[in-house]
Amino acid sequence: MLSWRKVVGSLVLLLCITAGIFYLQKPPSVMVIHPTRGQAIEAVYATGTVESSITIRIAAERGARLIALLADEGIAVKTGQPLARFDDAELQANLQEMRIRQRNAEQHVSRMEKLYQRGATSIELLEQARADADAARAVTQRFQAQVNSLTLISPVDGEIIRRDGEVGDYIPVNQPVFYLRKANTPLRLVVDVDEEDIPAVKPAQPVLITTDAFSGQVFHATVSDITPKGDAVTRSYRVRVILPASVPFLIGMTAEANIITAQRDNALLIPNSALINNSVWLFKAGKAVQQSVKIGAKNADKTEITEGLSEQDLLIVDPPLSLKANQPVNAKLPEKAGAQS
Repeated sequence: MLSWRKVVGSLVLLLCITAGIFYLQKPPSVMVIHPTRGQAIEAVYATGTVESSITIRIAAERGARLIALLADEGIAVKTGQPLARFDDAELQANLQEMRIRQRNAEQHVSRMEKLYQRGATSIELLEQARADADAARAVTQRFQAQVNSLTLISPVDGEIIRRDGEVGDYIPVNQPVFYLRKANTPLRLVVDVDEEDIPAVKPAQPVLITTDAFSGQVFHATVSDITPKGDAVTRSYRVRVILPASVPFLIGMTAEANIITAQRDNALLIPNSALINNSVWLFKAGKAVQQSVKIGAKNADKTEITEGLSEQDLLIVDPPLSLKANQPVNAKLPEKAGAQS
């Protein structure tokens, strides 16, 4: 005969096996929601740098040593205001010598004209004297222009946003010493947009901008223009975004831009966590049913559904990976704890 202990043990084991089978066969619980209506936004993401919409580079036309700085970064300047001077001692000496030659040539013309009037010289010699004087004046003017070029002058009203060079430095020809932002010109953000996204970008589209310098703030701007030629290496196109005067950015800051390419109100939206490879799981008649859908705009947490769903559907959120078609499930709405039958 079996002892009572063995009988009890067998009963306990049987109960455990039965409970395990029941648990494995119990339909899984899933959270369900209805799709909602809201605004769908399609956007192109890009990063870029803030710059002046008109930046003028001011450089000397000759290589020379910098001997005086008359303006500096952050200074507002007027048209014609001297900004810096270079060493022009050698040119000044040449200029003085040419002025003397010009004066002598002009005096020679005056003497030749008097001699010609008395018939003491020929017209050919007079014309030659005049030509020599004209040539001397031209050389003097050229030296004067070279001397003038060694004083950097502001071509417009504006603000100096950068200076490169110190007194005593030798500055090569055409190397900018000053970068000037023209007065009353807006800042702009220049971003690089991938060639796959550029067809959707158009002038006048709204842009949402964020930057680490102003964390938590979103600034509004507008697309100004798109460069017609892209970069073959990076496969991107430059897009210029004009910034309103109220935006507190500084030149040189980096920023992130979301260019709004489409915006639709009353769009059908679902959580991204419900979407798997352009399909969703629905709760119908106590079972999980897989449904293909067509998607539209997608952002960080929601996706627009253009076909395949209605507001009356019950959508399974975060469906288990083990879920199978027509598998019985227990569904719960977020507001309720009770099962849906």
